[in-house]
Amino acid sequence: MNYLFNTAVFVMLTLAFGVQEFIPAIEFAQQARVLLPPVFFFAASLSVSFPVMLFLALFTGLLWDARHLPYKEDKSPTQKVLDLSAQNAPTSHSGLNIKLQVGYSIFLFGVAGTLMQGIRPLFKRGRWELPVIMIGLATFLWLLVEFLLLSFLRGSFEFHSGLWTKLGTDALLAMLVSPPLLFVLHMLARVLNYEVRNENLVYRIYGS
Repeated sequence: MNYLFNTAVFVMLTLAFGVQEFIPAIEFAQQARVLLPPVFFFAASLSVSFPVMLFLALFTGLLWDARHLPYKEDKSPTQKVLDLSAQNAPTSHSGLNIKLQVGYSIFLFGVAGTLMQGIRPLFKRGRWELPVIMIGLATFLWLLVEFLLLSFLRGSFEFHSGLWTKLGTDALLAMLVSPPLLFVLHMLARVLNYEVRNENLVYRIYGS
């Protein structure tokens, strides 16, 4: 039943991108919002195998970048989720437009998904306290690294007053919606008789 569960997770992740388009931003929190596809990816990383997680990271990263990165060369770069860049510094010191390249999110999601894989046994036992915290932390760090990467490319690090408000609100919203997502994945695994396994860990400990 592994293929059924993995297929269902992939379909749900695809639907999350559609639902994301209808999620409003919170104006008083620097346009923070629920980042549903990344949050679902982090949650799904707790249930799928490592190779499947890498495939989901590839799919999520490519689709997220294709949807949110700027695509016109004559426009100054904008951050896809951290819309807090300085309006007076849209270009690099050399006068060239700076933007992140499509595909960089694959690496970020892959690293975050690998960290989430380490707490899969908690998801299997239905203990979601640490997974929920980890999803919020992963969301916070993902957005922060993205901000730092773009700031590095521009050659200017400007930590605006609203940056931490947006990062914190996005992380809290991710933690708020993660328990229902974990519950859905857990119930789906039970319905499809899918068992969360830790093959490599079991092999190393028991030698079987």
